[in-house]
Amino acid sequence: MEDATKVTEYRERKEQLSGWPIRIVSYRLGSTYYVSIHNEEPGAWIVRKEGTTLTEVEAAAREAAAQALVHTVKRHSSSSGIGSTSG
Repeated sequence: MEDATKVTEYRERKEQLSGWPIRIVSYRLGSTYYVSIHNEEPGAWIVRKEGTTLTEVEAAAREAAAQALVHTVKRHSSSSGIGSTSG
């Protein structure tokens, strides 16, 4: 019998998605696979999915993360003009 409390097949890797550096974490707990995708630049969790096959769950997570990242604006810091008023 399978131990439903033991994490197996843990994997963590870094990639690029929609121009953003991401970290993909995947693992199996019992018969369920879990995948989470994190945006590395601001260090934010983007999406978490679960399902019965790693391929299915990872594809769904990538699609959801890509859609979320398309709407994310990259902000660049600037030493001039921030907080100033014209006139």
